[in-house]
Amino acid sequence: MVSRTLTLANQITILRLVFVPLLAILVVERRYGLALVVLGAAAISDGVDGLVARVYHQQSPLGVALDPIADKILMTTAYATLAFRDALPWWITIVVISRDVAIVVTALLISLVWGYRPFPPSLLGKASTCVQLLTVLVALGAAAGISFVSGRVVQALVYATAVLTTASGIHYLVALRHYARTPSSGSGVSGV
Repeated sequence: MVSRTLTLANQITILRLVFVPLLAILVVERRYGLALVVLGAAAISDGVDGLVARVYHQQSPLGVALDPIADKILMTTAYATLAFRDALPWWITIVVISRDVAIVVTALLISLVWGYRPFPPSLLGKASTCVQLLTVLVALGAAAGISFVSGRVVQALVYATAVLTTASGIHYLVALRHYARTPSSGSGVSGV
């Protein structure tokens, strides 16, 4: 691992955090087309920061912690502001945010009681995150008036998000019980 903290990969992740207030302002002001561009750029930056970290060997403890935090802050902001503007139902926003809060609180409690445990993201968790992001992108597209995005597509994605988010939340909580019993190794990637 690189000892420097402000690597190019971490700078890209920090840029994603800069997109958060911009996205919120654009959605609240109903500038959905620009909000879609900002969210698209943030989504691309999420893939690029990991690629840069691997290619240039810039993995760092800061990056391991900062990347999922940036993702969660971005998605929470997107869901909350879109629900505020009635582009997404409040209930799906509550489901998405509650899952993340439950996982983070449980992981923190396990870390406090039994010490740090590596907690890699699961395939189901990654699928849930992808569908959550797709739901937000499609909801923004519908709000922006993109002709081929219908309310039915948004509704179908909302239900898919609910199912995957709930399933992955249950899966993570079960997996956390396993990780609580695993001896601490002090290394590994944490993420949800």
